Amino acid sequence: MSRTSQPMRPRSTPGSGRKTQGRSASAAPTRKIVIAALAGLAVLTAVVVFALRGQGSSDDHTTGDAGNQGFGHVHGIAIDPGSSALHVATHVGLFRIDDPRTAVRVSKDDLDLMGFTVVGPQHFLASGHSAHGPANVGLIESTDGGATWQEKSLSGAADFHGLQVAHGSVYGYNSTDGAFMVSADQRSWEQRSRTAIGAFAVSPIDGGTVLAVGRDGLQRSTDGGRSWQSVPDTPAVGLLAWDRTGVWAVARDGAVWSSTDGGGQWQRRGAVPGEPDSFAVQDGTLFAALSGDRVVASTDGGATWTDRYAPE
Repeated sequence: MSRTSQPMRPRSTPGSGRKTQGRSASAAPTRKIVIAALAGLAVLTAVVVFALRGQGSSDDHTTGDAGNQGFGHVHGIAIDPGSSALHVATHVGLFRIDDPRTAVRVSKDDLDLMGFTVVGPQHFLASGHSAHGPANVGLIESTDGGATWQEKSLSGAADFHGLQVAHGSVYGYNSTDGAFMVSADQRSWEQRSRTAIGAFAVSPIDGGTVLAVGRDGLQRSTDGGRSWQSVPDTPAVGLLAWDRTGVWAVARDGAVWSSTDGGGQWQRRGAVPGEPDSFAVQDGTLFAALSGDRVVASTDGGATWTDRYAPE
């Protein structure tokens, strides 16, 4: 799912002209980036479990109602297909929305989640920053609904500000160097291009078709992110989502747009009731995280919205 309503600029890092472990700074497309395991440890690879903070037993991963502390800016929204619970990824961890007044932080960790996507029941992938270990956590995985997280790849080298699982692969946008990357096994990555984008969305029908919000408006790739072309005559959207009902987008002014032809023609459908931070669609239901710790949903294409979470 998508990150913000503003396109992101790639962030330069010291030594960006040199090769680093797990990442090449070359701009050449279709570059394989392989995360190597030490000989003899290929099977029993050590995992990094990010330190939990606060008190409580190891079986208690909740922190109670978020309305008292707030979760601030949301970078990702998704539904756990096993429990149907709505989750939001924030600067202060992952929260589960239980009812319109209760948002529970599912792990007491120090993760600042910038990218977030769901693989399956209780199976999540994320990226961002941690106060413990590497500043950039690369790709991390949880198989217990977000209670604990383990390193998968690119630790220290990648800060994905966008992640999406589609067609058996993970698509990611690495904000550290502007690389659009794809992995079939979540460990070895193919760098397909370098570009400046914000939100992106992969077609649920064709893994080679990707839409992204660029500096100059909407961009389309028909080769899986290896090259990009501008899409003319489109609304100034900032957030994107794509399911089998079509492409959905939220503009910077909150207007909701939809396209049934892959982004060629757009129809205005409504508007979110606030300043949008993040946006998602699942089975025709739209979800939007708004400033002020509010999460809303629409089942009529954005014409009307109801609160999924709205603290008093």
